[in-house]
Amino acid sequence: MSSLRRRLLLWLLPTALLCGVLASAATYWGALSELDELLNDQLQAIARHVDVDDNGRLTLADLRGEHRLSGEQPHGVLLQVWRGNAAVFSSDPDARLPPPKVPGLLDLKVDGRVWHTFVTSSGDTLIRVTQVRRARLEAVAEIAVHLFWPVLSLIPVLAVCLWFGVGYGLRPLRQLAWGLQQRDANNMDSIDTVSMPVEVKPLVEALNGLLERLDKAFTVQRHFIADAAHELRTPIMGLGLQVGLLPQALNDRERNEIAAQIQAGTTRLAHLAEQLLTLARLAPDSRAIVMKEVNLSELARSVVAERARLSADHDIDLGLVVSTAVVKVKGDGDCLRILLNNLVDNAIRYAGARATIDVIVREEVAAGGQRAILEVSDTGPGIAEAEKSRVWERFYRGSARAAPGSGLGLSIVKEIALQHDAEVTLESGSHGRGLTVRLQFPAAETIR
Repeated sequence: MSSLRRRLLLWLLPTALLCGVLASAATYWGALSELDELLNDQLQAIARHVDVDDNGRLTLADLRGEHRLSGEQPHGVLLQVWRGNAAVFSSDPDARLPPPKVPGLLDLKVDGRVWHTFVTSSGDTLIRVTQVRRARLEAVAEIAVHLFWPVLSLIPVLAVCLWFGVGYGLRPLRQLAWGLQQRDANNMDSIDTVSMPVEVKPLVEALNGLLERLDKAFTVQRHFIADAAHELRTPIMGLGLQVGLLPQALNDRERNEIAAQIQAGTTRLAHLAEQLLTLARLAPDSRAIVMKEVNLSELARSVVAERARLSADHDIDLGLVVSTAVVKVKGDGDCLRILLNNLVDNAIRYAGARATIDVIVREEVAAGGQRAILEVSDTGPGIAEAEKSRVWERFYRGSARAAPGSGLGLSIVKEIALQHDAEVTLESGSHGRGLTVRLQFPAAETIR
């Protein structure tokens, strides 16, 4: 299975190991060279203080100036020979150190400076080799500076290797981006995840889910546009024909008939346009609905009052049944008004003359508290069982095409119900006659 982590490790680990080996080798040779130079300087300095007299005996020469061993240079030490409290020899006569007491390693602090000393004895003679601590630190600093440059010189090499290594590891992401750039709006095919690295698979699977949702949304949108164009074309063509016939009317009666048909077509076209605009406003990405407490009883009372005249014109008895004075739900008041208007309008259109329509607002006990119920029940012809599952589709009007309408009313009702997490069902009316549209809102506390 492919993995970005494995690709990066396979490239970067050998690179880091190689750079580490090169840095270690350069550091080793640098340290060896610096120590050789330091020790050679010490050997040369000590050798200058050894001399041979005329009898062939070794003696210690007292050098001056830059050749003396003062113990204050990084490469030099101070050499002293003591008998008792008297200094027999000192490589730096200016050094003021107290006489050594016992052999061994010892740190002395003289005039604020720390001296690292080593004393060895030969009979009553004590030989001391010493160096100022600061000189030793300077020697270490010189070595560190020489060791730093090899490591520093390898940083550009490591940076170049890391650059290409990361580029190699992230190549699948670039290929994915390139593949997406080559697509157009009509290509919603899923991206193949077989060869994808495991780290990229969750991202690609999320993209595939998004592409699938977009494909469904675009398909629904194309179907909606096609259906809307078809529904708009019929009244527009009818209006065009009636307008063409109007100048040919032979008398006032024909002229009035044509004008009435134009008026009916215009009303139908306006209603269809209004329904389409309502669906557009209810789209999930159009706006966020504002949820607040809505008095469902007062809302139903207002809608029934507004539709009373329309129902009277159709010889329909429209009434309101409210079991509780105040029934409140959480929702968007404007959207709920649109929902109830569509339910009442549909009932008026399809119930028929001398029918009865009841808008019912009540409560029932649910597991989470009181649940609000909204029903619109009529005594009309109802809907056949075979068509109940299809009436929610946009522009579907079933067998009741004789009644004017756009086939969008119940689609709008379902969309608003989904936004409010309400369950909407179609049931038979009282005594098996007519139709009852029932909405159950989520259970909540009822506020009075």
